Amino acid sequence: MTVESIEAVLDEEARRRLQTLAYEISEQGALRSPPWRRVFTTVRRHVFLPRYLQDEQPGSIPPRWRLVEGANPDDHDEWLTSVYSDTTLIVDLKGQPIPPERGGGSHPIVTSSSTMPSLMMRMLEDLDIQDGHRVLEIGTGTGYNAALLCERLGDTHVTSIDIDPELVAAATRRLAAHGYRPHLVAADGIAGLSDHAPYDRIIATCSVERIPYAWIAQTRPCGRIMVNLRGPLMRSALALLTVHPDGTASGPLLSEGAIFMPLRHDPSAPYDYTVRITRPATDPTNGVTTLDPASLHHHAAWGFFAQTCLADAAFRLVTADDDETRLGTEIATPDHSWAIIWHDRRDGCYPTSQAGPRRLVELLERAHRHWSALNEPRWDSFAVAVTPTGQWVSYRHPDNTSLRWELPLPAPVP
Repeated sequence: MTVESIEAVLDEEARRRLQTLAYEISEQGALRSPPWRRVFTTVRRHVFLPRYLQDEQPGSIPPRWRLVEGANPDDHDEWLTSVYSDTTLIVDLKGQPIPPERGGGSHPIVTSSSTMPSLMMRMLEDLDIQDGHRVLEIGTGTGYNAALLCERLGDTHVTSIDIDPELVAAATRRLAAHGYRPHLVAADGIAGLSDHAPYDRIIATCSVERIPYAWIAQTRPCGRIMVNLRGPLMRSALALLTVHPDGTASGPLLSEGAIFMPLRHDPSAPYDYTVRITRPATDPTNGVTTLDPASLHHHAAWGFFAQTCLADAAFRLVTADDDETRLGTEIATPDHSWAIIWHDRRDGCYPTSQAGPRRLVELLERAHRHWSALNEPRWDSFAVAVTPTGQWVSYRHPDNTSLRWELPLPAPVP
């Protein structure tokens, strides 16, 4: 077979698989409107994913990554099935240095992926994009989402930015192969892109602890911004903000959960997930709590609420100095308060140690009682408000009382 005939066969197979996938995610309620269904069944995802990385042993340390390539005959069927399934696929890794005291070398960290199609389409549908809208995408990645936007709006209405020049170059080539030529820029997305502002819609395929005000300033009044908002426990939720004429923005957290990689500022390095905590040289107070620390990590709604109430806290998992199998959750705040809740239950309680001016175990227990008294709300019971000088997450109680927590300041940008 010639190259052209092979591509024709692949294109026909892709069309068939796209129709099947479109039906599947339509049944989920992610793909709802005829314009987006036409777009989804037109753009060939395999053009933007010629290869991906498969973790052979999820959860293993270090991960066992295997490259799956469409051009490799041994991988072809697996590749095509994965590309046209409702799956997030990993496309890029960067090495995070390991400290010498822990053996040195580097640890591979995921820095780019192609989001599962149902989530991507749900976000685009919820943004209510209309003909003639100008859209800024934060996080070009493979270029697939930019292609969807180009097919819907036309090249001149789409701008996309990514921190990684190599990803932008590859996306440019793949978009051109599909006939799309949007405005692509390799730069830090935290500043948006004022050259093509104002935008009617901004969509961020990365997560932030605090919404960059530049995004608000570059959006037209009544425009919308879709962003993944995360906290210090890495619990996150999609926020859909509407920009108001006075330069503020507000909107709900959506019911569908999402986890995106954090916005990066260094193209050569992954996001540093390391949580650095310095304990003051003070003898801790030992005690117990009935609060299961594992629930912070495994119960999404409670974890989201806890990180909202203790917005200035850092959380991390630790092991005991004398027993690497003994797991604990450590919490610390900038005033040098810290606490550890050990995960091994004893007589219905969990051992604790804490020191510093704030009693963090008690604050966490109080937050849990508060969450329980509110009938254990999910993140979609909350809303976000942004002004030029502040940002808040708020909750409206059925008795019409309003609760509000200020978002933390972002970490300094190197």
